[in-house]
Amino acid sequence: MTLVTDQEWSEYKVKFNKSYETEEDSMRRKLYEKSKAKIEEHNKKFESGEITWKMGINHLADLTEDELAMRSGGRKQPPK
Repeated sequence: MTLVTDQEWSEYKVKFNKSYETEEDSMRRKLYEKSKAKIEEHNKKFESGEITWKMGINHLADLTEDELAMRSGGRKQPPK
């Protein structure tokens, strides 16, 4: 997984006006790291000409799948 420095994580939170308590901060940082890794993998394909568009970090990078689904009109999935 892509390493996210403390400085990068702090800058992300400042840029997008985010603040979390200790336990939630750790969880959100892990989600951000996963998003960053996905974006970097996608952008490698862009750079090699496999795809035609590039991705970037935004205010959604630290959200769970359920939170993303709710923002895009989806419904929360029942527990498995």
